[in-house]
Amino acid sequence: MIGTGVVSVRRSLATALAMGTMVTLPAIAQQLPSEMSESGGRYFQKGEKPKVADQLRMIATSINAKRGELFRRKDPAGLAAVYTADATFVEILPRIQVMHGRLEIQQHFKDLLAAGAGDLVFTVTQAQPISRDAMQAGGDYYINVKDGKRISGHFFQILHQDGGDWKIALHFFARPEAVTAIEALQYNMSSGSQ
Repeated sequence: MIGTGVVSVRRSLATALAMGTMVTLPAIAQQLPSEMSESGGRYFQKGEKPKVADQLRMIATSINAKRGELFRRKDPAGLAAVYTADATFVEILPRIQVMHGRLEIQQHFKDLLAAGAGDLVFTVTQAQPISRDAMQAGGDYYINVKDGKRISGHFFQILHQDGGDWKIALHFFARPEAVTAIEALQYNMSSGSQ
């Protein structure tokens, strides 16, 4: 059994990591070349910058739409495959939890499906290049749980090209309400899974 001091330290470190990442990544992105082209990260003429953001937003929207479809099909293995093998998946709310790798991410989706969640819908509101083969994206999402209740939240992702395909390497998300029974039990919150 892990002592409460260790759990508190882990939570503090995870929170610090999450906040540090969210603060520094936009600053890093501003220092990187902003004239990335629509095809493969080659440079293009100045003045075409909005096309890059639009292109990246379309890519991120497509990946997140695929996640939604795989969730509706109840395919946690397929969902995990949208992430890099060493991806980090961070739940900030309703509890702090850091998951590493596809197996832990897959288990998270299994838990959501077991709780009766039936739909996961994403709206990508922003996407920006980080480098020639990486971008950051973020936006809003909702998850439908038992009894037709809709719980809304927000997400932030770092995506990398992996073997020619875009994959999610880092994913932060927060929602104000518990969905799974474990979330409800750990934090004395009501859950859509009860």
